[in-house]
Amino acid sequence: MLNAGWNWLFFKARRPRWALAEILLMEVSSLDLTRRAAHVDRAAARMFIPYAGWVAFATALNASIARRNPTRHNPKGQP
Repeated sequence: MLNAGWNWLFFKARRPRWALAEILLMEVSSLDLTRRAAHVDRAAARMFIPYAGWVAFATALNASIARRNPTRHNPKGQP
């Protein structure tokens, strides 16, 4: 759900700042999943680490894009 939400906010709605807030939630969720998995199966938890790293990298990219693109009002959603 969070992955789909980020894609919609970033690409379709063209709201990089909103997408940044959403991807931060995704990062927290992936780290929490890794932590909870470690209590059940340490090997499974290790398999989640690359995903959490990828989300962290995507968060950094999203933050950079949001910072470089000032907010502007565009009622028609045109670029």
